[in-house]
Amino acid sequence: MAPFGQRAKRGAASRSHLERAGLTLLELLLVMGLLGVLLGAGVGLLSSINLGERAAVGLVQNVIRSARNAALARGAGAGVRLDVERGVLTARALEVVGTWHFESVPTLQGAFEIDGSAGGAALVDDGFVGKALGFARGSQAKALFPVHALPNFDFHDGFRIELALRVEDDGAGRVLRLGDSIGLDAGSRGALRAWFTQEAVDATGAKLKGGKIVLDAPPVQLDNSRWRRVCLDYDGQRFVLEVDGLEVARAQAEAPVWPVGDDLALGDERSGFVGALDALVIAAVSASEQAKLPEGVRLAPECPQSINFDASGALDRAQHSDPLEVRLVFEPDGVVRTIRVGMYGTVE
Repeated sequence: MAPFGQRAKRGAASRSHLERAGLTLLELLLVMGLLGVLLGAGVGLLSSINLGERAAVGLVQNVIRSARNAALARGAGAGVRLDVERGVLTARALEVVGTWHFESVPTLQGAFEIDGSAGGAALVDDGFVGKALGFARGSQAKALFPVHALPNFDFHDGFRIELALRVEDDGAGRVLRLGDSIGLDAGSRGALRAWFTQEAVDATGAKLKGGKIVLDAPPVQLDNSRWRRVCLDYDGQRFVLEVDGLEVARAQAEAPVWPVGDDLALGDERSGFVGALDALVIAAVSASEQAKLPEGVRLAPECPQSINFDASGALDRAQHSDPLEVRLVFEPDGVVRTIRVGMYGTVE
């Protein structure tokens, strides 16, 4: 057994070793200070990444890209409507609901199993593509297609109707009717008239038939008994009449379209046009995606009201001559984030 003095020395040495192995108060404070600096830098880095802003920007980009993708997938125009006041974006795409190329009578065969009856109209061999449906003077011809009960013939949000038309010998008269909803007439000296009926709402909220939005194209649009490509286009904001790809009449309108309540009629037994019709394509506008900006985010007042893409996915140059910018304003500090849409449809 070691003497008491030696044990005391060993105990003192052990205590001295433990004291040297610990941290002094000064060293502890230094370590805590360094940790605080590191943690503060990390929190600052995270705070600079505003997840709310990034989510709102991504939301708008996705809606615009959805419309562009719909244009590419369907091979038809598509677009986005921007409601600045409500902070709502709606991607809109065209859905073809009926096509007809007239190659046989008396049954007029169409896509989507929508066949019609010739009703006195006859085929002519010199059609726009192959044969066409002809309406002779005094023939009292009228072709009918039972479409009013089909759910996809809903033009509430807009429509696009394209057809090849040839009017002969100043053969003015009715060309096309979709019930009381949409119509196209050939006028004298090659003029054209297109119209659609608005849907209105009375004081009780009940829906009723409103007035007509009418487009009158000047004469000589259908001269020389030539085939012309005629297009009626309404996207919920503008109603446009085109001939051979050129705009000949336009009107601003934002009302829904009155429901189709009767058959699609070509010609008329009493006042039909004289000529021929071919390559009829009818499309309805459908809202494919809608998004509302979150609280604290709004669209800047100078944002475009619509972004429109053509069938190739590029911006529709008939409506947009320059790239577009959509600006989002974040409250309460007023930070602005800009989303750019290039002429070829790129979204950044």
